[in-house]
Amino acid sequence: MIRVKYEITAEDFFKMRRSVGWRDIGINQLKKALDNTMITLGLYDDHKIIAMGRLVGDFSCKGMLTDIIVDPKYQRKGYGKQIVSEILTLCKSRLDQGDKICIEANPTAGNRLFYIHCGFEYDPKKQEGVFLWIENV
Repeated sequence: MIRVKYEITAEDFFKMRRSVGWRDIGINQLKKALDNTMITLGLYDDHKIIAMGRLVGDFSCKGMLTDIIVDPKYQRKGYGKQIVSEILTLCKSRLDQGDKICIEANPTAGNRLFYIHCGFEYDPKKQEGVFLWIENV
């Protein structure tokens, strides 16, 4: 049975990143990231995390949907869309009457259509997503 949890551990975050081949980040750094997240959501099959997502931002005007990860064995079953939908619903429920927030996403290669299917707009004339890794070695 699949269940939703509104908190995940840094260890589960690490497992999810590794399941899709993303760069390893230390457990302490992932814990700090989770501690500074607006909304965290995980889906669990029994006690195993199978999908997750986060919303980071300023708790007011701007949010970034990030780390939408689904274990490859569970992909294409609607779990990613469930994560996004639940995060957006939670975010909306936390807004004061009359407030609005811009939620952005920076899809990984090949995932733009997923976000469009989740209701996001894409207009390359207005914005293209970019990223940069900074490391203190």
